[in-house]
Amino acid sequence: MGGKASEKGKLLQMKRFLLTVVSLGLLALLAFFFYEKAGDSGQRQQAPAQEQTATVFFHGYGSSRHAEQSMSQSLVDAGYSNRVLPLTVEKDGTIRMPKAVSAKDRNPIVLVQFNDNRNTDFATLGQWTTAIMKKLKAQGVTKVNVIGHSMGNMAIANYLMRADQLGQQVPTVQKQISLAGTYNGLILTNPNSNAPLTASGVPTVQNTIYQQLQPLKTYYAKHKTAVLNIYGNSQGGAQGDTTVYNNSSRALKSLVQSPSTYQEQAIEGPGGQHSKLHENRTVDGYLLDFLKN
Repeated sequence: MGGKASEKGKLLQMKRFLLTVVSLGLLALLAFFFYEKAGDSGQRQQAPAQEQTATVFFHGYGSSRHAEQSMSQSLVDAGYSNRVLPLTVEKDGTIRMPKAVSAKDRNPIVLVQFNDNRNTDFATLGQWTTAIMKKLKAQGVTKVNVIGHSMGNMAIANYLMRADQLGQQVPTVQKQISLAGTYNGLILTNPNSNAPLTASGVPTVQNTIYQQLQPLKTYYAKHKTAVLNIYGNSQGGAQGDTTVYNNSSRALKSLVQSPSTYQEQAIEGPGGQHSKLHENRTVDGYLLDFLKN
């Protein structure tokens, strides 16, 4: 009896030993698995985007990124992009971007919001836009498409006029889309901005804002930026969108120099009203076609 009891004890000890070994092995495998997953996840979160092209939207005077959402969502719905990222510029110029561009993004869209959205110091808007571009470049964005509505185009223009000085610190501007640009002023403040244009798009009456944009010619002459100019004629014979005369918007043509390229599209009827341009399906189609081709 004593021998049998001793044998049972040995078997029990052996089972316990094997169970302990198996348990420790499983724990080691689980620990290794979770360590590898955590390492991979950390790398994915920290890895910057590589050779990304971002499309950056700039809203108009007194507006916000909400004015950009319909256009940006149309690009997502069409399969052009898989991610929309908000970016806010505080009144002191501080940039807040809760989520960065990542390597998983396809043609990421950045919706800019200027919290000081009534600031008409265009040089300051240009400085803020420069800071935005530097931030995107640091995240791996090497090329950008820029889309501006109304005053948002002044942020873009004043950035482009200083872009050559920044070199590799900022992405290359591949394409530019202007909606309701105010290149020779507004109807309210510059009633003569409906002055006729020459064949090359030069206003026969040139307001201060147009004169200040002359350095753009140098920028376009040094780069191959494709420009699409969209303007609305909701007033029929008045040739304007209730805020900007068409000839003020179309004056952009005179600033774009070869090898950059220029084309324009008019939106006729009620849908061409100033604020309705960014809620217009025809405009959405023009944006998609221009960005894809």
